[in-house]
Amino acid sequence: MAPDGPMVSLVEIEPGLAVLFADQPPVGLDLIPFEMMSPHASQGLTDKLAMASGIGNLAAQGAQGAATAQGLVRLAPETLQALKTAQPMTSGGWNLGSLVTSKGKIAASVRWAPVTGAQAASILSALGPAAALLALQVQLASISRRIDENIQLTRDVLQALHEDQWTTLLGLHETTMRAVREAQAAGAVNDHIYAAIATREPDLRKQRLLFRSFVRGHIKALDTDGQSRRAHIQKNIEQILADAHGMLMAEWSWYRAQVLRAGHISRDEANAVENERLLAELVADTQREHTRAMDEVADLLTDLERQCRLIAELPVEWSLPFTTKRQNTRDTVAMAEALAERVATLRNRVHTQPGPLDPPLTVFAEAVPDDVLRILRWVVPGEEPLLAIADVNLDRLVGEDAYLGVTPARLFISPQSSVRKQGVIEREFPLADVRYVRFRERDKRGPVLDIITTDENIKLTFDDWAGKGQGLDDTRRLANLLAAAMDLPESERRTDPLLSGESSTTRALTR
Repeated sequence: MAPDGPMVSLVEIEPGLAVLFADQPPVGLDLIPFEMMSPHASQGLTDKLAMASGIGNLAAQGAQGAATAQGLVRLAPETLQALKTAQPMTSGGWNLGSLVTSKGKIAASVRWAPVTGAQAASILSALGPAAALLALQVQLASISRRIDENIQLTRDVLQALHEDQWTTLLGLHETTMRAVREAQAAGAVNDHIYAAIATREPDLRKQRLLFRSFVRGHIKALDTDGQSRRAHIQKNIEQILADAHGMLMAEWSWYRAQVLRAGHISRDEANAVENERLLAELVADTQREHTRAMDEVADLLTDLERQCRLIAELPVEWSLPFTTKRQNTRDTVAMAEALAERVATLRNRVHTQPGPLDPPLTVFAEAVPDDVLRILRWVVPGEEPLLAIADVNLDRLVGEDAYLGVTPARLFISPQSSVRKQGVIEREFPLADVRYVRFRERDKRGPVLDIITTDENIKLTFDDWAGKGQGLDDTRRLANLLAAAMDLPESERRTDPLLSGESSTTRALTR
């Protein structure tokens, strides 16, 4: 370190991607050099970054070489995930930490300005139009380090189901990949390199729109109740996998073409003024469209993987219909997971799954059946932890065993057969809708739990085991947990003159 501060500094310009300033790159660090950008443009951009972030001032004060931009460093998705729950040490508005090589060794102590901080906002503001060139470099870095990897299982499905589109898809993929490699080797996107891309523009847009429409169709079909969602997956599992893989190939071919076009435009310094505005619009539109498309395919694959894992936990008769063996269902899960992991990598995110359920409150005569928790792991909405689960009876003409579950945001009630055979939760209610909870004990019988919501009066009963000892203690705590959510919002409160102020009787007595 230099006397006045660290000699290695990062200025984050989007979540997980930062410009590295140092006298020389740390040994063993996976550094992304500036590529396909003219020396003049690169130097002007990094000079503005250095001064806007304060690193230029450090250089003037004697931090030798601290204002030299060496390239881009990508923070691992695991690091970004950890920063959501842990706060780094800070000093003078900068986060402090360490840079680690690909082998896990510490390369250098570092400070960095996070993109979400006030300092980062002032940095981007100071860059002005130059921010478009920086965004361009971010895109180039993403492409150079995220080379498409073929997932053979889903590729085979794609080729079989979209045989008429396969040749075009593969041709666009190979053409754009070759152009990127040539541009990186040449250090620029010249006319010779871009000519091959310019002629494929209609095919690029057609394939992108085609497969995106397929994916959106599946998303719409899955935006329904659990049983209908599962029926669509059971009928169309191979088609969903093929369409998702096809969209990834079409999307990234189009994305590469847009970045190459931006690189070609930035090389035209004779028309720099108008090109600066054009480049800013092109980069912004490309980022916005690409982010939306990747979010769509990620949402589809997340839901698909979740539903496939659920199907694998259900009885054999609910297995995927095109399979002949249970092993094939597990293969389908692996295919969905492989695509989901690939999308997470492309978005520089950690591929996560909900963890096994371990509710702190269980209201059962004995232990909660293992298969119930395995199924509910993939059924409980979102990433909400399961706080409580109970074995209850629905108060109907013909009584029915059911499960009552509570998460931090909602409660759900479903017949046990629906959960264990079909993986379906029939009814759920936001805890914010709970207005009143009544718990009644009964002699020689299990207690009664009444839950009053904005729209329904729900009556649940418990078997005899819940009327004494530990069973009674557990049911009381469950009632207290739900009662803690009781709320009557101001919008539902009412007043009446008969209950406001003194009544006429009271006034008469005081005369």
